Amino acid sequence: MKLTAVIPVLLGSSRIPDKNILMVNGYPLAFYVAKACKDSGIFDEIYLNSEDKIFEKFADQLNINFYHRNSHNGGSKCTMKNVSMDCNGRRCQVHDHFLADFMESISTDYVVQVHSTSPLIKPETIVGFTKLLIDNENDGVFAIEEIYSECLIDEKPLNFTLDKKTKTQDLIPVQKISWALSGWKRKSFLESYYDIENSNKSPTFKGKIAFYPINHIEALDADTWDELFIIEACLNHLKRAQSVGKFKYDQNIKEIDHELIRLIMRDGVEKFEDTSGFNKPHMKIESIKEKMKDQGASWCHPVVYTENDQCCLISQAPGEGCRTHYHTTKDEWWYIVEGEFEWRLGDGRILKAKSGEIIFLECGTVHTIICVSKENGIRLACGGRDMEHIYV
Repeated sequence: MKLTAVIPVLLGSSRIPDKNILMVNGYPLAFYVAKACKDSGIFDEIYLNSEDKIFEKFADQLNINFYHRNSHNGGSKCTMKNVSMDCNGRRCQVHDHFLADFMESISTDYVVQVHSTSPLIKPETIVGFTKLLIDNENDGVFAIEEIYSECLIDEKPLNFTLDKKTKTQDLIPVQKISWALSGWKRKSFLESYYDIENSNKSPTFKGKIAFYPINHIEALDADTWDELFIIEACLNHLKRAQSVGKFKYDQNIKEIDHELIRLIMRDGVEKFEDTSGFNKPHMKIESIKEKMKDQGASWCHPVVYTENDQCCLISQAPGEGCRTHYHTTKDEWWYIVEGEFEWRLGDGRILKAKSGEIIFLECGTVHTIICVSKENGIRLACGGRDMEHIYV
């Protein structure tokens, strides 16, 4: 038995132009899906299917196969015919044609279609889905998202009654088909595609079919800019997945602040240079010190302030420092330029660092920083832009 995955990719797209070549959190959408298919280990072959040759480069980089589809066999220029449908040059809004074209050309027993626009699909989900398709000898299987919410059709209740308020967890879930994953027995699909007696039926849902629930995150489909925004946020946040739900508000918290100028001035810094001098390709610490020399011992000069990062040179006199706090969204590190500083941690430990040394603290570490040298100290503080300071 042979199992084949097909990932359809196109240029164009009306709602998100060229979405399949957009860099989403560092990679094109298809890269995430192809990796999930490869990591599942369940397929004999994996194909990118497109009329556009740019995706052959994708396939080469991903070490998978490329199926170069004729532009008239599905998609915006589809002219294919079958007994039930003729695109007549209109954009093919269903997948019957390009799937039939693919299945006629590729020898396999089952085809699982994995949409590039669902990059959060997991390898283990692909395995479970595919096993349902082949183990029960289904003709087709479709991913669904189960939604536990009061739903209506044409303003009429679908899974609840207006006579009383039903607990959300007691509702019968509405099952929404997600095209993140769909799969067919090749023989059944092609037989249905050319079935003259049932010419009014699409082969998509023909025969013995089943449904496979997937979670809301995996079901996300980059079909609109809003959905793409959420998908990119999820892909980015997966890097910090271990922090989700890790920290809680407690009675020891005095305040939370993220306004850099305000919080640094409240730490006793007298001058904050926020007008120029940061995000430059080449900077010299000595030049910044020369620029700030008339500002006294206490000053702060940002050197990096981008959408992700925040790095500041902070100069303070002996005995000065920052109030006791911690961060929950980003680790923080410091490079000591001059003098010596002391980090007093919430667990009682004390870390000292002098010129040329580095201190690193994981997010969630309670700390107070004090300049303990006899002369002024300067540290380069590096973390996330506008990261929250939780004072305790």
